[in-house]
Amino acid sequence: MIRYYCSGFDVNNAFGHGLGDMFKTELRDTKSIVYIVGSPKQPEKIKKAIETYEPAFKNHFEKVGIFFDEVHIIEPSISSDKAKKWIDESSFLMLMGGDPFDQKEMCEKLNIIENIKNYRGVMMGYSAGAMLMSKYMIIVPCSKQYSDFHIAEGLNFDELSIFPHNNTSISEYPNILDMGKEIYRKEDLIKVANEYGKYYCLQDYQREDGLFDISIIKSNNGSIEFYVENDGKIWEASDDVNLVYKNLNKKL
Repeated sequence: MIRYYCSGFDVNNAFGHGLGDMFKTELRDTKSIVYIVGSPKQPEKIKKAIETYEPAFKNHFEKVGIFFDEVHIIEPSISSDKAKKWIDESSFLMLMGGDPFDQKEMCEKLNIIENIKNYRGVMMGYSAGAMLMSKYMIIVPCSKQYSDFHIAEGLNFDELSIFPHNNTSISEYPNILDMGKEIYRKEDLIKVANEYGKYYCLQDYQREDGLFDISIIKSNNGSIEFYVENDGKIWEASDDVNLVYKNLNKKL
């Protein structure tokens, strides 16, 4: 089974840096792609997923020569039976960004958790979707919306957890990472690691030159591989927060 954990993408060319070439070798067919929305409690974000993000991904796939015959989007109004059928028959399953806790709750209500766990096609989760795929879904205090630690079990496909959007350009993780609306503290990341075990902080950073530094973790039949685009960074949070250099498989 092939699973990809991502923070975000190059918004201009998400799969054109080598990721699409990997997809083409891994896809058993291109009969259908299924998206699972990440913000099921926010109608405006469901609408954006359908009207903006899905067409954008369609364009990104087609740029690298991948054309799906059918496209399905799972959101709260879809029946459980239909959602299960779509997942079981799909060629590519994408768990979208948003709120991983709400995303998990929707999947539980639709009774599709086991279908996702038993899925054997190519799976990708980005942002909240990658957090849902993780051993633990981790939120640290960073904003008015997230003022406390919020940690819960994810689907735990590969005994790893990811924390997205650690967008710093420097090589040493800062004690305080100010993202404007959100502020991350390294001591909070370490506190979580000490209690729940090490996890990975992923980057999807747009540089001043317009290029994107992207980080991706891939599970290839249980073997974990690390990939980056440009100067992408993957951090390991344990007793400290350190850049992953060893076992870096390749730059895309």
